[in-house]
Amino acid sequence: MDPSAAPLSRSQFSPAASALHPPSAIHNTGVIGSVATLTACFSGAIAGILGLTNLSGFALYLLTSALTGLTVAAVKCNFDVGKYSPQAHSDSGPQGAVRVASWKGWVELMGLGQENLLGFLLFWIGGYALVHVYD
Repeated sequence: MDPSAAPLSRSQFSPAASALHPPSAIHNTGVIGSVATLTACFSGAIAGILGLTNLSGFALYLLTSALTGLTVAAVKCNFDVGKYSPQAHSDSGPQGAVRVASWKGWVELMGLGQENLLGFLLFWIGGYALVHVYD
């Protein structure tokens, strides 16, 4: 950084605040969200077609979400999820320093949000009804 440069205002991005490039982080978050949504929908359809009920269906959802998160972490992040995940970074450290909570990055990679769970339920119920109820 140039010491003679004017200090950054609050509305400007400080490179010292985070190692993430904002446009790349936005794009990657969208791609990860799409992968997580598709994984939830496909696993819901599989659970419905197989006729899984109760906890076995939710176990399939958690298993597929965890496998998807592990695959993305291995292929794209080299298992250093905190380095690449925007949710893992928080600027609440001393003097604006960035603290990384890696577990938040894993939750983001696995896509364990409400929207994915509802997509899973939709496809699970629909697949089950089409295959097993309307024989």
